[in-house]
Amino acid sequence: MDHLLFLAQERADSARLALHSAGSQLTSRLSTLKDGARTALQSSLDAVKNQRFSEEVAERIRSWLAQLKEALSAVSPSKIYDRVFIVFITEVTRTHIYFGGACFCLGGIFGILLGMRLRSSLVAPQRMRAVVINSYRGIEAIGVVEDIVAPRIVDPHQVLVQVKAAGIDYLDIRVAQGYGRVLRRQLNKYNPNTDGEFPAVLGRDCSGVVVAVGRDVSRVEPGEEVWLAVPFYHPGTLSEYVVVSEELVAPKPSQLTFEGAAALPYSIMTAWDALVTQAGLGPDSTAGKRVLVHAGVSGVGVVAVQLVRAWGGSVTTTVSSRAAQLAHMLGAEDVITYDNSNFDKELLLREKYDVILNTVGQVLHEPCLKYCLPDGIVVTTASSLLASDSYGYMMGGLYSLYMRARYWFIKAPWLSGGRWGTLEVKGQVLEKVVPLVNAGQLQAVVDKAYSAQDAEVAFAHVAKGEQIGRTVLRFSINTPIRNLGMAFWQDH
Repeated sequence: MDHLLFLAQERADSARLALHSAGSQLTSRLSTLKDGARTALQSSLDAVKNQRFSEEVAERIRSWLAQLKEALSAVSPSKIYDRVFIVFITEVTRTHIYFGGACFCLGGIFGILLGMRLRSSLVAPQRMRAVVINSYRGIEAIGVVEDIVAPRIVDPHQVLVQVKAAGIDYLDIRVAQGYGRVLRRQLNKYNPNTDGEFPAVLGRDCSGVVVAVGRDVSRVEPGEEVWLAVPFYHPGTLSEYVVVSEELVAPKPSQLTFEGAAALPYSIMTAWDALVTQAGLGPDSTAGKRVLVHAGVSGVGVVAVQLVRAWGGSVTTTVSSRAAQLAHMLGAEDVITYDNSNFDKELLLREKYDVILNTVGQVLHEPCLKYCLPDGIVVTTASSLLASDSYGYMMGGLYSLYMRARYWFIKAPWLSGGRWGTLEVKGQVLEKVVPLVNAGQLQAVVDKAYSAQDAEVAFAHVAKGEQIGRTVLRFSINTPIRNLGMAFWQDH
């Protein structure tokens, strides 16, 4: 055994000596090569100076290449391979292999993430004008900012829209008072286009032009004119640009101006939910039905009256005396004015109704039951209170955990257009009413149109509750309003 160890040691010493000798020879030849290269370079420079470049430099290069070839021929790849193999066998352990593999994987992942980050930062974030709130103090909290970061497409199913006009809904005032704040705060945590709870952009619907689309979008194309609505928990539309899921967008009817198209979408969603989803009405089930619509010239009332009339139903509505003529023009057969008559007595004198649409709220629910047939139905468009808005610390924490779980296991609602609450917002509903718009059976009523910088004045007007139809804000357009029906508007 000792003899074998002696022979192995002798072989190792011989290999070490051979490698040392080869290394010394290589070092010597590289040194000679370096000196020769320096001499050749100096001679070449001198030759250039003396205008004797061609022959002398060529000869120097040939000599230098010959020396390089000779130096490389003295290097034996097999000896280097043997040395590396010996080191790998004797020095490298399984721990080293695992650690090296882990570092390689982590380094690769870090490199990919860094590359994506650098790529996304190549485009500087654009700034835009928007109507926002920075607290929940109601009307006082509403303001116009000029430098909010514009949203960007972060999902292949999203659409970037340049807003031309946007509607103001009374729900925006409720949002400014805190409606849906807990739900919105939780959802904003997972939305790359929001940075915390504030500033929160207001607005439920708009019209505009598609600027860009995600790679999987098929419903619309860049340059196409569209109209859309968003749920109350979604970032709003009162801004120069908005990013939404393609499920929320639909091509804008050519018969509507941008202002007219901005006055309809959210009202259409609300009226459709009340009449179709809750009351079961529709093109094939409304003929011969008697329908009462309270506040028939409100944003939702305007749409509801026209839909019922277009589907063959008989419409009675309650309005102020100054809006009675418009109510008749929209299709109401029976108009009751509540400011110069007792509309309760007036309704009791009439036949009872199959469907009653309460657009006012809970205060009218009990009286509505008196005017409804035994097998009739009373539906409301008023937004219900959200339990999450009253959660305390304990319930709020549990709700946060629930939201996190829902986010991870279900598509995020700002990407998919998902549903929270009773009102479902989808672009397919807008597509269903396009034939009615083109036929003149569904018309837009714009009460007033303001420029974006006058948003505070516009909201103060809406808060009075005196608007007929919808109030809209214009973004970057100066075209006059041309509604298909009677419109009340004042340019500011």
